[in-house]
Amino acid sequence: MKPTIFTISMFAIALSAIVCITTRADAQMHPMMIPLTTTLVITKPAPGEIFGNKQVVTMGVGPKTYKFVLNDAYVDDPRGIIHWPDIWEQVRQYRPNFNVTGLGEDTFAKMQPGETLTVRGMYSPNNQTYEVMGTEPGGGTFAPAQHY
Repeated sequence: MKPTIFTISMFAIALSAIVCITTRADAQMHPMMIPLTTTLVITKPAPGEIFGNKQVVTMGVGPKTYKFVLNDAYVDDPRGIIHWPDIWEQVRQYRPNFNVTGLGEDTFAKMQPGETLTVRGMYSPNNQTYEVMGTEPGGGTFAPAQHY
């Protein structure tokens, strides 16, 4: 009788270990370790402008920090798992929100008040680095059509 109880208890322990290891909480954010192509549509505010309910994002370029109104942002995740709110939740507590590197890092210093720019880059979740790959004036390909 004792070997049977021992076998059943070992089976129960093994089964509970397998169940506990394989389940996960869907409320937890999925890990983001590889750089993700992220596009930001930003506008440089006028000096002294009040932001109200607009989302503000800060970009650090070397020792300087630039503040922009975030008009739109999206992530090009081919798996469709990571979205902009996931990235924002990770970086919103930092000042600056993103540490900018790359060929286009001087773009932020050259922007004029009221100017809108679409910035495409690679975001690295490990250290909040945003490497600029390219910029486009205006709202980019998703901007509304211009009327003259």
